[in-house]
Amino acid sequence: MSVIVLHLGDSIASGEGASRPFCAYPQVASRALAAEMRSAVETRVMAEPGWTSAELAACVTADPAALARADAAAVLVGGDDLVQAAVTSRSESHLRRQLGAAYRRYARDLASIAGTCRRLGVPLVCCTMYNPFPRSALAALAIRGLNDVTTRVATRLGAPVAPVDAWVAGREPLVIAGYRTGRVEDVLARGRAPVHPNDLGHEIIGRGLAAYISPLAAMRHRLGSTAVWHSRR
Repeated sequence: MSVIVLHLGDSIASGEGASRPFCAYPQVASRALAAEMRSAVETRVMAEPGWTSAELAACVTADPAALARADAAAVLVGGDDLVQAAVTSRSESHLRRQLGAAYRRYARDLASIAGTCRRLGVPLVCCTMYNPFPRSALAALAIRGLNDVTTRVATRLGAPVAPVDAWVAGREPLVIAGYRTGRVEDVLARGRAPVHPNDLGHEIIGRGLAAYISPLAAMRHRLGSTAVWHSRR
């Protein structure tokens, strides 16, 4: 019987930036898990480009059965929450207020997703967000705030945190598709905004994430109960 892993998120989880679906990080993680666990792994993805944490949380709430069948889940979301805060801001001070509101909504939504997983006994790995604009102080500030919220919510609910930001940091020119100068202004240039991982970026995220998913999925698959969450308290 296959181990089932569900990946939750937005355009990154849906595979944007990868040259083909095979190279997207959920599929990379699946192959790494299959090799480590010596078991067939079925990968499922609940993600759409442009989804905010609120839209993802609503989808999870509307279809808990899809989650209940999983042996483990991983969530990487929040980038579009920051984008919405930025595009509606009129000044830097207004942006900071908008970010504060976005963080509060994101915390609520992530807690909802994690809470649903916990009620269903499905172990969840929460991923931090990488910064595609390392030469922008404001982008670094926004991403750091989002990751602080992710860590706080995950810790409170007993979910492990996969440090995707650390895996990407310092490698941005190599792992971001279409990387230019590393500044926020790059989104104004012609062509696709350089915010998604390329094949190497997806490879790094997938392989790193597999190490976090593997022990949780193995325990859930073996026990088939809420013991995974309870054993971590």
